[in-house]
Amino acid sequence: MIKKQVPDISSIVFDPLTAANLAVEMVDAIRKEKGIGIKSGLLDLDRELLPFRPGELITVLGYTSNYKSGFMNWLAKQAIKAIQPGSNEVVIRVTWEQSVEEDALSWIAGFADLSISRLARGLVDETEWKRLDKAGYTMGATPLWIVGHSQTESVERRKARPRMTLRDVCTAIEYIMHEASWDQLKPKMVVLDYLQRIRPDPQDGNNKREQMMEAVNQSKDIAIAYGCPVVLGVQIGREILERQNKVPRLDDGQETSNIEQSSDKVFGLWYPIKSEPEGSMICGHAVTKNLLIASLLKQKLGPAPVTCALFVNPEKNELANIARPQ
Repeated sequence: MIKKQVPDISSIVFDPLTAANLAVEMVDAIRKEKGIGIKSGLLDLDRELLPFRPGELITVLGYTSNYKSGFMNWLAKQAIKAIQPGSNEVVIRVTWEQSVEEDALSWIAGFADLSISRLARGLVDETEWKRLDKAGYTMGATPLWIVGHSQTESVERRKARPRMTLRDVCTAIEYIMHEASWDQLKPKMVVLDYLQRIRPDPQDGNNKREQMMEAVNQSKDIAIAYGCPVVLGVQIGREILERQNKVPRLDDGQETSNIEQSSDKVFGLWYPIKSEPEGSMICGHAVTKNLLIASLLKQKLGPAPVTCALFVNPEKNELANIARPQ
């Protein structure tokens, strides 16, 4: 669990030669690990996107119902694909909003190639049920751990869903790493969905702004402490609906400017069908339920902004590039 400690001064002071050696070692590590880092799996983005590396905080900005959680799930899928066979690495997804059942169902729907909305209504024939059952076993073998609340167990135990702090999350990560399995597991990626739902500890500040700033700091601390990228979802305010271009900006994160300073990479998402007439034109593309606009707003040491039109199938959490208009 991460604890705030006063550092030994000698551990935070670096002479010029040591600093230079550390920089060269960093480049050497990147050179040797070329192709190992986690990418988005979307060609237009990956042309400019530097791979997600251990210790990085990747923030995803989006207004409500603009596919923020879906995009984070997609990035988690790419992290799972990057795990080598036989590895002890896992992806850990922490959710404050959805139940574990709802979260897992979105993954199973993708594995079974079925519509999640049909599954949620119980509209499953015998053939689809067999695919669903098989997909359940597929998920059972997937290195994905979910931290959150179970709707079923909450009802059975007559308990409200736990309102987790980030210190609770660190305790859960430690449990997954050292106690939950016969193997000693290591996080490949941690996904936090999402910032405004995170419960603050009493020491995290006296007002909402201070608490959100501290939550961003702790999210970055988790990335460094556990040696993996952390993906943090952030809700943006409804004032974005007044703009013609509704792709979030770096300063749109509610309650905190710390997002811009502490994040290594920042994505902004706009799902136009939620705010624009179907068939209207956005970025040279007609607005449909399958159009998503994603912008890489910031990345340290790399180019930004980079904006792409993407094909999205929310029912199965599928993303792909859209051909550029002629």
